[in-house]
Amino acid sequence: MSRSTVEVSISPDVFRWICGTSGWKIQEIAKKIDIPEDTVQRWCKGEASAQLSLGKAEQLAAAFKRPLSTFLLSKPPSELALPQDFRKVLNYSEDYSKETFLVIRKARRLQQIRRELMDNLHIDFHAKIEPRTTFQNPEEVAREERIGIPIEATETDLSHTIMFDIWRAWFEEKNIGVFQMKMPMEDARGFSLTDAEPYVIVVNESDAPAGRLFTLFHEYGHILLNEPAVCNLDSEEVQDKKISGIERWCNRFAGAFLVPKDLLERDARIMNNIRLSNFTRAASSISIRFKTSKESAFMRLLTLNYITAATFRQERDKIRAENALKTGQKKKIQKFEEKEEEQGFGIALDRRCLTEKGLPFISLVMKNADLGYISSKDALDYLDIKLKHLEKLRG
Repeated sequence: MSRSTVEVSISPDVFRWICGTSGWKIQEIAKKIDIPEDTVQRWCKGEASAQLSLGKAEQLAAAFKRPLSTFLLSKPPSELALPQDFRKVLNYSEDYSKETFLVIRKARRLQQIRRELMDNLHIDFHAKIEPRTTFQNPEEVAREERIGIPIEATETDLSHTIMFDIWRAWFEEKNIGVFQMKMPMEDARGFSLTDAEPYVIVVNESDAPAGRLFTLFHEYGHILLNEPAVCNLDSEEVQDKKISGIERWCNRFAGAFLVPKDLLERDARIMNNIRLSNFTRAASSISIRFKTSKESAFMRLLTLNYITAATFRQERDKIRAENALKTGQKKKIQKFEEKEEEQGFGIALDRRCLTEKGLPFISLVMKNADLGYISSKDALDYLDIKLKHLEKLRG
C-alpha cells in the first residue's frame, strides 16, 4: 500500500493549532501539498477535519518541523503562550514569520530540556536575580547589577564573540540560558522567556555582533522586570504607553550596563570629542571601546544629555540608511551559507552548536550523558549534531 493511498484524518482543533503556530500562510500550505486554498482555509479555521494522504501529511510535518505523530493527536497539547509582541514593524506582517515561530518553539524546547538536565544533577534552576520595576532608575539598577562582574566590558583587544561568551557564562551563573538563533531581522532582534524556569534569552544571530550584545542586556532588562517580550529596533516607539515605557527602561538599562557613565567620563578622548561637539567621532570611540553599536552609542549620548533628541534621530536615521544598503548583500551571503549547510558544507555542526547553544548548555548535556541520565542518542538530539561532532565538542 503506497503513501498516497493511506489517508490521515486530522482533528479540526489540532490542524488549526498546527497551522496557527507554524507561521505559514494558507497559500503556502496549499501550494506545498497541492490542495485548493479554500479547502486549506477551512482546515486552518477548524471548520472541518483535514483529510490528507500519508505522503502529504509527512510533507507538512517536514515543512513545519514537527513529528508526524503531532498530526494524529486528538487535541492540541497545552502550551505556554507566546511572549508578548513588543515590536513595531513597518511594512511587515503583524504575525511572526515561520522562521521566528520555529525559533520560539525551539527555545521553549531547550528551556524544558535545560530544566530536566539541571534537575537530574540536583542543580537549582531558579533565577538568581533581584526583581526590578520601571519605577527604579535604570542607571542605578545597571550600576548595582555590574557589581562583581567577571570583567569590565572595556577591553578593546577582546572580540565581540569573546565578550558575548564571557557574558553568556555570567548569565549562566544566574541560571539564565542564552541562545543565538537566526530570525529575520525585520521580525525581531531578540526575545526573553520568563513564564517558566530556567529563564531564557534568545538573540538574533543575523544581527551584527555589537547589536547582539546590546540585545542581550536589553532582554535581561525584560527578565529583571518579569516582562517577557519579542522586541525589535523600534519597539520603544509603539503607541502603547506601557510597552513603550518598558522598552525605554530596558534600552536605558542596557546602555548604562554596557557603557557605564563613570567609565565613559574618565575616557579623555571621548570627552574631548564631546566638548568639541564632534559627536560622530565620540560615538565611534564609544562603540569601539565598549563593544556596542554606533546607534547604541548615540543613544547613550542622548541618555546622558550630551546630544539632543533631534541630533540622535538624525544620526540614527543616517546609520540605518547606511545599514540598509548592506542588508541586501548580507541576505545573499546568508542564503548562500544556508544552502551550503543544507548540502553538508559551510559551518560545521559542532561550531554551529557552540554558537547557538553555548558551552554551558553543551557541558550540561555532556555531564548528563556521562552520568547515564540521558543516552548518547538523546545528547545528539538535544545538541542537534552527529556523533562525529560530539567527539569534537568533547575534545
